[in-house]
Amino acid sequence: MLVNHVLSSEARSGIFDAIFAYFQRFKPPGARISVSTVPLPDADLHHFHRPHLEQGLGDRAVVTVHHDPRDPDPWVLWDRFAPRYAEARHIICLNRGQQRFLAERSLGQSTVIPHGYNADVLTPRPAARPVLPITLGVVSKFYERRVKGEALLMELARRLHPDSFRWILVGENRLVTAEELAGLGYEVKLFDHLPYRLFDRLYHSMDYLLVCSTFEGGPANIPEALGSCTPVISTPVGFAPDLIDDDVNGLLLTGDPEIDAARIWRLADPSDPLRETLAEGARSARDGTPTWRDVVERHFEVYRSVLEAAS
Repeated sequence: MLVNHVLSSEARSGIFDAIFAYFQRFKPPGARISVSTVPLPDADLHHFHRPHLEQGLGDRAVVTVHHDPRDPDPWVLWDRFAPRYAEARHIICLNRGQQRFLAERSLGQSTVIPHGYNADVLTPRPAARPVLPITLGVVSKFYERRVKGEALLMELARRLHPDSFRWILVGENRLVTAEELAGLGYEVKLFDHLPYRLFDRLYHSMDYLLVCSTFEGGPANIPEALGSCTPVISTPVGFAPDLIDDDVNGLLLTGDPEIDAARIWRLADPSDPLRETLAEGARSARDGTPTWRDVVERHFEVYRSVLEAAS
């Protein structure tokens, strides 16, 4: 079986490069993986990742919904993708929210396969009680259109306190956030870029991963955090509701900074059982969080079913 991952553009993506490397590593015996800008005519199956850039997908096409279809950004407007999704033999969604969105529009030939975590890099964190100040981690680049929830992040920071919380930030252009937090008196560690081999140490150095995004297909840092047994505090975007059990292995935020800050404040109270509950829940969640090997295996199950149906 030759699976052709089609990018439809010369634009480079570090995320795509990493995903395709996992496909090469974990593909089953006898399978071959090729990555190209245009579809290869001799491929058994084409997997499109930017289908909106194609005029048509042809036969035996699989697509992945990498973005939030509700996102109003002109680059990912729903109307640009819908015709190509309708042509696909199968649609792979990263989360159940995407799948519901498609089903409501009569696009039901879909399977949910979230991102995974690298089990060779990310290891279970030591079981230890958080100590003050609590370290909140943000792992994402800064976008000018503030889609990563910059406003909510800063509103939370104004309601928390430097005596009880500190921050670790990883991501391109996060200096903007670091300066704003430092201006509020917080201790901040900033890494504009961090080699992936150090992400195990990164997640172990934070007490909670914080995700404040308004729109997400993923984000990839949630399975990474859970793979390292780090509890997650997140808005209900992407696959956060699929992977986070509220008050068990993390917190699902409401978007109201008053309510959300009050819940986060509980984590700074050593007598509050929520701290231990989330720590234990995150340790248990690791077993249910897919690795990249799991993700690739599930993709090949879809590929085989598509080829069988097309034969």
